[in-house]
Amino acid sequence: MKQAEIETKPDQEQAAGIDTMSSEVADNSIDPADHTMAGENAITYFPVSEGKLITLYILSFGLYGVYWFYKNWSLLQPRIEKRIFPLMRAIFSIFFTHSLFKLIDQSAVTLERKHKFNANLLATLFVAAVVISNILDRVSVNSGVLNMLPDNTMIIISLIIFLLSAYPLAVVQATVNRLNNDILGYLNHRYSAWNYLLIIAGTLLWLMVLLGLLAGSMGLVPAQ
Repeated sequence: MKQAEIETKPDQEQAAGIDTMSSEVADNSIDPADHTMAGENAITYFPVSEGKLITLYILSFGLYGVYWFYKNWSLLQPRIEKRIFPLMRAIFSIFFTHSLFKLIDQSAVTLERKHKFNANLLATLFVAAVVISNILDRVSVNSGVLNMLPDNTMIIISLIIFLLSAYPLAVVQATVNRLNNDILGYLNHRYSAWNYLLIIAGTLLWLMVLLGLLAGSMGLVPAQ
């Protein structure tokens, strides 16, 4: 009887040891789903250096901004249950700027306060700048308001306001780069062939605008 008990105890201890080892292995194992999510979250939003964003945005007269919104919404689509149509949200970005900035701001809860931003304020500044700039463009072309102001004043004001619209994007992108663990934007700081084509076309267009303003201020353009 005692011998049976002695033989049973080692078996029980061995089984207990196996159970303990299994438990430890289970505790230290990495959940594949968690690993996948970590990999996906490495690039949460569109990576681009602030300098490249501002350069392409200004030289393209805001066209690169549409692309910027599209890329961010495309990266967000897998994390949003409903279908959000990134292209449409990019084209009509002024209606979705607040929601995008708020999502980025919510993702930045782990960052230091100095690296966060006021989503409502920056979104409102961006939308207001874009809308007012476009309105002034149309007013200066399609009405006689210019007759009450010095030559090209409305166009110059419109261009200045447009330039100011780049500021909110730059601030938000600085936070995005920190969320992507890419503070300096090295993931996307080089210019591609398409970027250079955009830069050349945009530079020529800006020169035409500036020369037109200069000619108008010098009286070289006949009054209509």
